[in-house]
Amino acid sequence: MNSNDIAYLKSNYPDYVLQAEKNYWHNFFLLVLDSATFTFATAMFSKDTILPYFITLLTTSPILIGLVPAVYFFGYYAPQLLGAYMANHRSRRKPMILGIVIAERLGILMIALTAQFFGRVAPQWILFLFFISFMVFSFLNGLIGPAYSDFVGKNIVRSRGFFYGVSYALSGAMGLIASLISRYFLDQFPSPVNFQIVFWLGFGFSFLSPFFVARLREVELPFISQTEPLQTFFQQIPGQLKNSPLFLRFIWARALVGLGLMGTSFYAIYAIHRFSLSEGNLGSFTMIILLAQSVLSLVWGWVGDRFGYKVVLLTTAVFLAVEAFLALVAPHAWMFFIIAFLVGGVYSALSISDPNFVFEIVLPKQTSKFLGIANTFLAPIGVLGPLLAGMIVEKSGYTGLFSINLIIALIAVIGVWVLVKEPRNKIQ
Repeated sequence: MNSNDIAYLKSNYPDYVLQAEKNYWHNFFLLVLDSATFTFATAMFSKDTILPYFITLLTTSPILIGLVPAVYFFGYYAPQLLGAYMANHRSRRKPMILGIVIAERLGILMIALTAQFFGRVAPQWILFLFFISFMVFSFLNGLIGPAYSDFVGKNIVRSRGFFYGVSYALSGAMGLIASLISRYFLDQFPSPVNFQIVFWLGFGFSFLSPFFVARLREVELPFISQTEPLQTFFQQIPGQLKNSPLFLRFIWARALVGLGLMGTSFYAIYAIHRFSLSEGNLGSFTMIILLAQSVLSLVWGWVGDRFGYKVVLLTTAVFLAVEAFLALVAPHAWMFFIIAFLVGGVYSALSISDPNFVFEIVLPKQTSKFLGIANTFLAPIGVLGPLLAGMIVEKSGYTGLFSINLIIALIAVIGVWVLVKEPRNKIQ
């Protein structure tokens, strides 16, 4: 089933779609390989398992532990509107994507270097340098988002859910291998040597991805937005949102789901401390998260292509509620592996549903900007949730956090059900 934006392109720019179709499989495989190798590299410093535990070697503060996902979400989401502005006036997205991909490796290098400072400088300075490094990586990772997603939207001109499913399936498989490797080193070597090895492996493998990006083929867009001052670009947003009620309903519901992610980075830490598990289990949790992403991404892609993405987003909210409930009642460590599986399912579902909602709600000329608006809108939620989670743990313990998380997740289920309208067959 064609999505709204592709139907629009075929109707108004059939020659462009024909040219993009010629590059379909070439770009399909290169984009999949890029995603898979990047996931392999970043699995070595997972924001949900490895990095939060790395921080516990430097501090006992739950707030600073919660700062790990907070920094990532802020760095990833906040610059996306700027990234959309940078992409909006270009007839080609690839040059911008390749430049940021190369710069992104600087942030990864800085993270790897941070682990080398153990025993050489005071812990508070290591923490400071780590968070600066992680912010650089997250910011660049976010800045590329609108251009990269729009490249996919304009070049994967059919079966987009299938593409995302295959992409995240292979990425999950590669991440699974990476997590097995990280588990081995985390168990076999003492801290901080184990983290140093894992971080440097992630840095080394991150250099595979730019080679795939460099070989992408791009057809020049048949339309581009007129160049305008940044101030004008921002001033137009309220009016554009007013004319896009389906989009507004989607991002409000998506914000509730985003807040439901608040406890994600605390599940592995809680399980390790409560059940006296080894540090190598961080690799196991990461492995299961990525396995779930690999398996369930195929399901989400199939469901989205055939039934629309509201079903995918609603299931995501349900998964968040189940995670929090299991964490509250779990009497055995193995139940946290189920939670890890659900976490992976949530991540793959959001990765597939978020861009596809935007593709189907707005016209192709506006996708870069609306992708940026959606993700920038979510930035405060991404920061607030983990920091709030850290404060709750400090005041009320993990039981308090998981109880509040359950309530928020149930509100998110209701919010998605009531607010989100399936956009298929509707073009604004």
